[in-house]
Amino acid sequence: MLDIIKNPNSFVLFFHGLDANNQTDKFTSIKRKQKLCKTVNYRHNFQNTFNVYDDLIQYHLKYYDRLVLAGDGLGAWFANHFAHQYGLPSLLIEPFIYPKESVINNTFIPNEMRLSFPAINTNTVRVIIVDNNTSSVATAKRTLVSLPDSWEIDYLEDTRSNTSLGIDINYHLNWLCNDEIMIVDLDYVDENAYASFKEKY
Repeated sequence: MLDIIKNPNSFVLFFHGLDANNQTDKFTSIKRKQKLCKTVNYRHNFQNTFNVYDDLIQYHLKYYDRLVLAGDGLGAWFANHFAHQYGLPSLLIEPFIYPKESVINNTFIPNEMRLSFPAINTNTVRVIIVDNNTSSVATAKRTLVSLPDSWEIDYLEDTRSNTSLGIDINYHLNWLCNDEIMIVDLDYVDENAYASFKEKY
């Protein structure tokens, strides 16, 4: 059978969306133990969010060879921002490309802050967008063009369930984390020992 062995030297930092928390289904659907999503109230102190996430990234860079940033909505904007800053691979799920236009009641974002959406990261970037014919999707289709070869945009049908989206998220993270795809012959492998090994990751 084909199986995926998760890279033990990888870690996923997930940035949740606006008004969400670390129990968002896009994070809980990630099937790996080495992951973290810290609940952050973006509306309370938006500028301090940069410091919180920067500290998390610097901490985990000390312990893991492969740090992947992932996020949803406004969290995906942060993931992209820091992926460019540190040259890290990232998974952006329905990212806010222009937060000041995407967020209703955006007064918590200081007027002087330019929230650009850079698209020059030469490390691997994967983007998932549910194609539901909204203005944000139209913005993405206009903006996410002429990208480096390292970028891959995945437009999904609007009819997909949360379970299906979770499968897509894990598929992209397997590639981003450099997980190993193996052929396992259970005729020659102790199933219990193999299951115990898999439980570690």
